[in-house]
Amino acid sequence: MPAPLTPEQIACFRQRVCQVAERQFAEHGIEQVSMRSLGKELGCSATALYSYFDNKEAIVAAARANALDRLSVRLEAAHASTEDPWQRSRAIGDAYIDFATAEPEAYRLVFAMAQPDQQLYPELASAEERAARNTQLYVEDMVAAGLLVGDPTVLSHVFWAGMHGLISLQMAGKLGARKPPFETLRHEMMRLITRGALPTGPIESPNETKTETA
Repeated sequence: MPAPLTPEQIACFRQRVCQVAERQFAEHGIEQVSMRSLGKELGCSATALYSYFDNKEAIVAAARANALDRLSVRLEAAHASTEDPWQRSRAIGDAYIDFATAEPEAYRLVFAMAQPDQQLYPELASAEERAARNTQLYVEDMVAAGLLVGDPTVLSHVFWAGMHGLISLQMAGKLGARKPPFETLRHEMMRLITRGALPTGPIESPNETKTETA
């Protein structure tokens, strides 16, 4: 009888499953991936996978939580990289784009239409909350400092929606040679959104180039 697996071995294999699943989900779509296809690439039977995950949805939840946590690591590092609010907002925007560029499969999984119910998967709910917090905290700081005016939750969602839409267009190949470059569109979009959230009076950093978040 083989020796029981250690918690470290179990965690390592679960991580491997998430990595393989993330790629297969991106290549074939979540609906087309099966426990059998995952097991085949991992070198085990579909039945063996049930020793680690209850079903495919549990794998989707774990893979998505992993992707969200990797995004959060980048955003948290960006937040800690500077004390200047405007530079911090730019750094967080850069980190968000860098994640989407470096890990497109993970980014697509995070925003895939078919998603598990967070209430059934505490790990996923925690990762979602962490990522949401990391996309809002810097806006809260800027509102508290009087650099932006408005509800931080609403403002952060507006910035995020704009950035996600632009990234999605880039991933879909809709920003071709005849379109303005990604960075030009990003700069103009964030400049216009940010101007709408500026106080009516003078602010600490009046330079228009600097007063651009995300």
